[in-house]
Amino acid sequence: METAEIAAVILAAGKSSRFGADKLLTEVGYKGVRQPLILHALAPWLEVFEQIHLVTPINNQELLGVCRSVAGRVNFIKADKSDLGMGHSLAAGIQATQQAKGWLIGLADMPMITSDILELLVSELKQGAAISAPFYHGKRGHPVAFSNQYRDDLIQLTGDVGAKTIVQAHETLVQAVNIDTPSIFIDIDTQADISLLQ
Repeated sequence: METAEIAAVILAAGKSSRFGADKLLTEVGYKGVRQPLILHALAPWLEVFEQIHLVTPINNQELLGVCRSVAGRVNFIKADKSDLGMGHSLAAGIQATQQAKGWLIGLADMPMITSDILELLVSELKQGAAISAPFYHGKRGHPVAFSNQYRDDLIQLTGDVGAKTIVQAHETLVQAVNIDTPSIFIDIDTQADISLLQ
């Protein structure tokens, strides 16, 4: 399995209800750069993958506009049932990339994930792991990688729990990748969370 055969699927179809505005379009400062949150989040993925797949709501024109600078390397997948929950968005992303030999699934509101973490997870998948996930002090975070043996399970996801049920059902098959940073837990849900990027 080569990196090109693993689909990078990033979920960007949430409602940002706790943030009070579209958080992915909000300009934030991180690592000395001020730009929309989504561009911070995509940057490490673009260091590892030639092409990434961004799952968005049906009405995604503003997001497309913000991502104009990287549009040539981003495949936009419209999830027509994204308002019903993360499971539907994830299923849409897998359905659109179902020829892949594996998937690395991440969230578009987690800008502190580094390319090193992504590469470690991809490496485990290449070496035959069924599922690989990052752990910090024994607690699992994001993103999570799946081999294609879970294609049908992922496509059938619904509701708002994402792939957690699949990971829990196959816990003994999860290859843990120990990470030395809590960044695998840090997502931007509220305005106050922006301070975590400093």
